[in-house]
Amino acid sequence: MQNIALSLSSEIISSYMRSEPLHVENVDGYEVALYDEERVLLYGLDVGDIPLKQGFYTDEKFEYFIDLSPQLHHGVKYLILKSKKADKQVLKLLQDILFVAVFSVGLIAVVGYFLSMMFLKPIQNERVKLDKFIKDSTHELNTPITAILMSIERLKKEKIDEKILKRVDISAKRVQKIYSDLTYLLLESENHNVKQINLREIVENELTLYEDLALKKSLSIHKELDNAFLNMDEVSAQRLFGNLISNAIKYNKHGGKMELKLTPKMFSISNSGIGIKKEQQNRIFERFYRANEYEGGFGIGLDIVKRVCQKYKIDIEISSTENDLTTIILRF
Repeated sequence: MQNIALSLSSEIISSYMRSEPLHVENVDGYEVALYDEERVLLYGLDVGDIPLKQGFYTDEKFEYFIDLSPQLHHGVKYLILKSKKADKQVLKLLQDILFVAVFSVGLIAVVGYFLSMMFLKPIQNERVKLDKFIKDSTHELNTPITAILMSIERLKKEKIDEKILKRVDISAKRVQKIYSDLTYLLLESENHNVKQINLREIVENELTLYEDLALKKSLSIHKELDNAFLNMDEVSAQRLFGNLISNAIKYNKHGGKMELKLTPKMFSISNSGIGIKKEQQNRIFERFYRANEYEGGFGIGLDIVKRVCQKYKIDIEISSTENDLTTIILRF
């Protein structure tokens, strides 16, 4: 508005200097009013009772700019520029800004969606293939595992080298554990039969299952197991304690020790094995992560332990010293 008023004032002064009559060009969107020093209207429509001072003035409906630049040329003391469409212009500007913002966000969202679909499609395809492979593998593994275990039971009745028989038995049980873990991971979303179970019975059964593995490493096992009752499904409990016991045996040293303690509020398991480096202790519960390459496995055992603990709100703690004692504690 100030620039428009200055331009009109220059026209008034120029026309006076050329001895031309007073003439003011209309300005689109504005009304122009000219007053003399007595506040007598010389041109335009009366703007009413507003203060005639240099600068801006606003009321509820209009904006004004008062300019004193004409300096009584053609008798003009006050040049007043009145905005007729101030509210509409502001509203239109806001509407334009809102439209551009919404359009930009929509365009970015659409482009982002198609780009994500384009880049994620190969990953999704590979994931589907991997899931199918695992499901097919676990299904196919079940039959030979069952056959091997049944054959071992029959062979025990024959006169066969006990060491060879035990080696086959241990290997079959290792394969059976892998099969059970993979099956649990694939079916973990299914509802299991939750009931009150005695954790002592679960721990003792799992110890019996891995007894041969412990004997093979000449481990001494000390246990203090009290009755401890918890509402959970039996399959999850087996996977929880089975993986903890299996790892305690697997990562123990030959002739080492293993200690288990169960109370109504807590379970702890320790082994005198290779230990876990401090920087690795926060990662051992990640799926497929392996703290060392000396022992076999897929890195899914402790991931299952973490998932079961999260599902049943069991707190889990770990403390370990490299090449010394490792302890895992569950608090119910």
